[in-house]
Amino acid sequence: MEGRILWFDESSPFPWRLTGAGGRPCVRLGRAADILLGDFDRPRVEAMLVALKRSLPGNDIHVARSGCEALEFLRQRGCCPDRETQLRPVLMLLDEEISGMAGHSILRSMLKRPSPGGRMIVLLVGAGRIAVHRQWAPEPDGYLEKPFAFPKLLRCVLSARGRASSACAPPAERPA
Repeated sequence: MEGRILWFDESSPFPWRLTGAGGRPCVRLGRAADILLGDFDRPRVEAMLVALKRSLPGNDIHVARSGCEALEFLRQRGCCPDRETQLRPVLMLLDEEISGMAGHSILRSMLKRPSPGGRMIVLLVGAGRIAVHRQWAPEPDGYLEKPFAFPKLLRCVLSARGRASSACAPPAERPA
């Protein structure tokens, strides 16, 4: 996976894709995505950062240690004078218990904000808790149980069509 970049192309039925850093012109349609990792647990953040940086060295990775920091990250992007930064797509990996706000409170606030560059929100949950979170509204684009391996995250993101909530859940918990 060395030298890979996560791209977003809204003109494609599968907008999220992985390409090599060199990339072929036909594969490089769209824009490189930024990744926002929202989690308060330092050891878990460090482990995820190592995996993400090793697997996706071409993407910018940002860390928010609280829900307020995650919302501030989005607010600054919306006010950013640099159009390229403002329109970059964002893959948001948010812990269910991010400090400062509950995951669904953050999610509700984020879904109210316009996202002209594209966005996917994946909620990171404890083992067996996906069914509990599906009862909340609004739902994120996907769920992943913690801890997760990078290939599982990648399958979740790349299989997304619009809302990806069923793509990330374990088979036993997928909606009927």
